[in-house]
Amino acid sequence: MKRFSILSLFALVFFSLALYASMPVSSFIIEPEKLHDEIYSQKESRFRIKSSDKDFDLPRTSTQKIVSDSRAIRGRQLIVATGDFSLQEDCSVSKYLKDTPYLNLNSREIRESAAKFSKSKDPVKDISLFVYNHISDKKEGIPIIPALSILKNRAGDCTEHSVLTVSLLRASGIPARAVVGIILSEYFNGKRDVFVYHMWVEAYVNKKWILVDSTRPMHLNHNRYIAFTFHNLKTEGPIDYLNALSVITNIKIRQVD
Repeated sequence: MKRFSILSLFALVFFSLALYASMPVSSFIIEPEKLHDEIYSQKESRFRIKSSDKDFDLPRTSTQKIVSDSRAIRGRQLIVATGDFSLQEDCSVSKYLKDTPYLNLNSREIRESAAKFSKSKDPVKDISLFVYNHISDKKEGIPIIPALSILKNRAGDCTEHSVLTVSLLRASGIPARAVVGIILSEYFNGKRDVFVYHMWVEAYVNKKWILVDSTRPMHLNHNRYIAFTFHNLKTEGPIDYLNALSVITNIKIRQVD
């Protein structure tokens, strides 16, 4: 990702936070240049993603891997495969069990909610379904807020679903992290077949990461997700997250064979 000077970094922070507070995250919409007719039934897809940023890069996740990358005079181009891929962790995942100001793992309410899944045969699935049903007021435009507030207020969009999911998973002893990126939507705000800003979760189960999306706990083909970064949930706008926001508004996507 792009490296910023101190001055430009502060400018980016203030601009991004102001932008985030004034508009719903789903306002970040990307219209792909080309999609195959069978995209929504595919288990795995490939996309060419172009950016004018020469340092543009994407992470390896449980649902995406980089097939190739190339630099050009006017930026960088990646070929990305999306779907279901086994992603094991080479180092300790203990940091994904730690508390943060947004997770409230020591609060009584979070601990009690997590305890409900202590005897579950599939706690990841059950927690995801719980969050989906518990957040009954599905609305956009809420800045990232603590898990305890989400649990009490029962309102929010993908960010609130993800924060509460990570909180309950970690409180249940399951390593989890928030992922920031885009998801392909068949129809959104009057537009068809567009990529929209999204946040979801990865949980570490049986020594590998798996995708958990509590806004869509039912089955959804994972080829529709493109990840840009991870959110540490320590502050509202960590640098990697702000970089991701700036990149999302400056890329072109085309599905390739």
